[in-house]
Amino acid sequence: MSFMRNFGINFKILLLLLSTGVIFLLLLSVLYLFTNKQENQMLEAAKLLLKNEANSIISLKTTTLPQVAYDYTFWDDFANNIKKGDTNWYNNNITTILKTYHVDYVCVFDASFKLVHEASSETFNSRGFISKETLDRIRETRFLNYFQVISNGITELSGASIHFEIDSSHKQTRPSGYLFLAKSWSTNELLDLKNLTGSKIEIFMPSDSNVSCDLFSIKTENRLFNWDEKEVAKIVFTRKSDSIDLFHKSSLYMMLILLCSIIATYLIWYFASRNWISKPLRLVNSILKSEDLTLAKKLEYYGGEFKDIGLLFNEFIHQKAELLIAIKKAEESDRLKSAFLANMSHEIRTPMNGILGFAEILKEPNLTGDEQQKYIGIIEESGARMLSTINDIVDISRIESGHVEVCNSETNINELIESIYAFFKPEVDRKGIQLSTKNSLSSKEAFIKTDNDKVDTILSNLVKNAVKFTKEGSINFGYEKKGDFLEFFVKDTGKGILEEHQRIIFERFRQTEDGFSRGYEG
Repeated sequence: MSFMRNFGINFKILLLLLSTGVIFLLLLSVLYLFTNKQENQMLEAAKLLLKNEANSIISLKTTTLPQVAYDYTFWDDFANNIKKGDTNWYNNNITTILKTYHVDYVCVFDASFKLVHEASSETFNSRGFISKETLDRIRETRFLNYFQVISNGITELSGASIHFEIDSSHKQTRPSGYLFLAKSWSTNELLDLKNLTGSKIEIFMPSDSNVSCDLFSIKTENRLFNWDEKEVAKIVFTRKSDSIDLFHKSSLYMMLILLCSIIATYLIWYFASRNWISKPLRLVNSILKSEDLTLAKKLEYYGGEFKDIGLLFNEFIHQKAELLIAIKKAEESDRLKSAFLANMSHEIRTPMNGILGFAEILKEPNLTGDEQQKYIGIIEESGARMLSTINDIVDISRIESGHVEVCNSETNINELIESIYAFFKPEVDRKGIQLSTKNSLSSKEAFIKTDNDKVDTILSNLVKNAVKFTKEGSINFGYEKKGDFLEFFVKDTGKGILEEHQRIIFERFRQTEDGFSRGYEG
């Protein structure tokens, strides 16, 4: 079961519920098979009972006619009268069989199969249906009992050879004649059988399709044969088994109750485990991922061990939050120190480059006095800017607090733009790049209140980057008046910044390339 360790508790609970459900279903299936087997046994027993009853009834019903035929055919007067042909005797002794034994038809043949007497009941209108083949057969067997389909329907016939009283076996002497009795199996006959057996009784021909019955009815078939053993009809007994029907319904109701109980138990287990175990565990998982205090409060709602876990999470999250605050303060302190060093290096390098660069230019002997004064002014201006930067560096507390003091003063923006232009012009000329400026205000309108040093630093850094990353083409910088505001800009034809790097341009001292392989310094 080591592979189960890789699954979560929710899956294990669900697997347990499914396993329990499968076991219940197996038990229910076994119970269903057992009850179905009992039902089949009851059905077979009922079928066997009905079959025995039907056989007994048919046997009893078909015994009377052969017995009457036998009793009348070893009689001296009967044998003598066949030769005499006394019609009155037949009427008084043979025709009376119709009423005495409820027979529908009687006929007598002499030894040469000549019809000497024939009589039938009022409801029986068939005559002359004893075939020559039947007569040939009775000559051999001396007794016949069979069924035949005639105009009156299915009819039972019994025949016997006529002998003198000394030959009760009908085999010791030659027949004096032949007696045939017929009884129609009419609706009344079937009704008697129905009342006797309590079953529905129907007669079907061999060509009829199979007899069907409903689920809880049993049936048995008794086949009726002609004198030559050919089937002429079949009697079907059908009986509805109320006991089996009741057993089946009781079993079905029991199965449904058990199935509903299993489903209800499964649902109760499922929702209980979901609300009492799965949901709190998912909440624990969410708390571990998000460390949300509101989720910890929800976990306490479930009570028990989960309440204790919720309290522990609450305490842990508070302690971790305090620890994170302490870590952030330490990281912020370290970041400020690193930012201080980076800022010092970055801010000092720009004016220092101006001082050293123009000091080198002053060594050239061909400079005019005005050019020398101009360059000296630039050196003084760069020195002043570096002094301002050093003043900012000295004030470390302002950097650590994140506040930098803004010193507003009257500043001529045009002169500031011209100063930056003059500062970068020599370097731009050496690279063969065109440098231009754009001023939207006249010299009289160009005075605004702002921090001159910070504006100069921002624009100088932007122009310096433009010079650094522009190999050919042009650089244009300046400002435009838009309403009550001035919008400063720096445009160049350099390589630009990729879209994925544009999001970091306002982060301090970030570069798009790192390491010794980068293409640009700074």
